[in-house]
Amino acid sequence: MKSRTILLAMITIFLLGAVLAGMATALEPNKSVAVETLTNVRDFAPAVAQNGVSYAVDGGLLFAGNETTWQRLPTPAGLIVNAVAVSSRQPELVYIGAANELAIYVSSDAGQSWMKIALATQAIGAVTDIAVDGANRLVYVGTDTDGVHRLRDVGRSMIAAGHLLLDEPVEEIVAASNGTALVRTKWHLYRAEEMGLRWVAVENLPSPATALAVSQTTPPTFYVGTAASGVRMSQDGFNWQSANTGLGFTPGSQLFVNDLAVDPAQPGVLYAATSLIFGSANAHTTPVGVAMSSDGAANWAALAPLSDVAVAMLLPVSGETGAVYALTAASRTPLALGSAPQMATVAAVESTPAAPNFTGTLAWVLAALAGIGLAVVGVMELRQRGGVAGKPGMPVTA
Repeated sequence: MKSRTILLAMITIFLLGAVLAGMATALEPNKSVAVETLTNVRDFAPAVAQNGVSYAVDGGLLFAGNETTWQRLPTPAGLIVNAVAVSSRQPELVYIGAANELAIYVSSDAGQSWMKIALATQAIGAVTDIAVDGANRLVYVGTDTDGVHRLRDVGRSMIAAGHLLLDEPVEEIVAASNGTALVRTKWHLYRAEEMGLRWVAVENLPSPATALAVSQTTPPTFYVGTAASGVRMSQDGFNWQSANTGLGFTPGSQLFVNDLAVDPAQPGVLYAATSLIFGSANAHTTPVGVAMSSDGAANWAALAPLSDVAVAMLLPVSGETGAVYALTAASRTPLALGSAPQMATVAAVESTPAAPNFTGTLAWVLAALAGIGLAVVGVMELRQRGGVAGKPGMPVTA
């Protein structure tokens, strides 16, 4: 009887130890590893509203956050992300395009889980850009080898609903809420008609298109940057007018537009990165910098001069007038311009590594010892009562 009491006390100690060790394991925090700030941004989807979530493609990975906090999002194994877009009607609806396959991935929970949508093609290539018409649930997917695929989002799946085959890589797509979209290659511009079921070439611009943007005004307004004639604007994608007041045309030069961007939270706020081209045979290009308009491109004013390097891409801060980041021809690290703060360090939260965990192991050992002790006590109890049922030579009593 005395030995049984001692054994039960030991079992109680083991069980308490297992519980405490398990609690310690559960309370261990996930390890947060600080990595360098975004350094290789290839695509960017600004937040659709002020203080919302923006998305950035950096080095084939996907990050979410804002100018002060960024976090890496999980993406399917083996996927190299090349493009990202967000629905203006449903900010939690995120689309990413692959660099290593002709497929997009759709998330309805802000990038926490993904559904793969393979493009209906036998071609091999990559997704170069994505544009979303949230009002009509249309998604336009640009590729480097197979033109533009038009998909319709029907909720739990997406269906192929049109294809524009091109012999040039697609460089940029923008889509408006009225069913109109523009697609740009290096030398050509196309406009969607009949909600993207038919496409026509835009041939009435004074020089090739170099940049696209759209403001979701009523009706929507399209902006096109050109290779020699500055900015043009249109509400139908067919009739264009000059929008260069304040951009600083210099006599004897041509105004090259490196990029255009619209603040999604303020459709009247635009940014333009420009350069001046002198000469024709051996053209000399001089970067000008970034200008801003707060009245829908009716007037521009210099925001940040950049005479030593050309801007490749503009990343606006939604809802913050005069705050924009620039990727340049020399660096894909976001450069803060205007009132934009310096980009903060990215925090990537990683799960606890698979190395041996002392507290977790201790919990299992103590629990096992307690289990063995309970079994021994059970056997002793049966022996004391007269035997173990079914064992030969040991009587069974009622």
